[in-house]
Amino acid sequence: MYFFTTLILAVSVSIDAFAVSVGGALCDRSGRRFRNARNAALFFGGFQFLMPVIGYFAATRLSGLVAAVDHWFAFVLLGLVGGKMIHEGIRFKPESEGNCEEGDGSADFFAPKALFVPAVATSLDALAVGASLAFAGAEIWVPSIAMGIVTGIASIIGVLLGRRLGMLAGERVMMIVGGSAIVLIGLKILLDHL
Repeated sequence: MYFFTTLILAVSVSIDAFAVSVGGALCDRSGRRFRNARNAALFFGGFQFLMPVIGYFAATRLSGLVAAVDHWFAFVLLGLVGGKMIHEGIRFKPESEGNCEEGDGSADFFAPKALFVPAVATSLDALAVGASLAFAGAEIWVPSIAMGIVTGIASIIGVLLGRRLGMLAGERVMMIVGGSAIVLIGLKILLDHL
């Protein structure tokens, strides 16, 4: 996989974790920004590394059965992931529009036990991306490492600058652009194999 394509893929799958980090920072009342940033990077980045590897090796077991149409599987999976991101971007409601409970500092969004579910949820797209890379015959380690690192960095930025970034409501545009990039990568895989 080329460097530029890998970087676009990594940035695209990190957008969900970035948006969740911004939303968590908007709602956080603990004042422990650096601990929160570290935890978000470890959980979101860790799962964005791990899930594509799981998807890749699961799909590799099936690749012999679907060798003639594997590029179509990659195209469909990436199309679904990208289309979902575009759809979510279009109907996106920023956290600043009132999804936080004002004055509720009891729930620690960035506690490790609280981060597990959002980390898994935001990395399900990466699971499908890993499977599509297997079907496309691409290697997994560099893209997975890139996804983990970029997501970790995006999560740190989301937590540390969350309040300011949330007020800009730029997540909607970023989700649409990220989803479009994933769809285009799927189209490129399909066209390369036709």
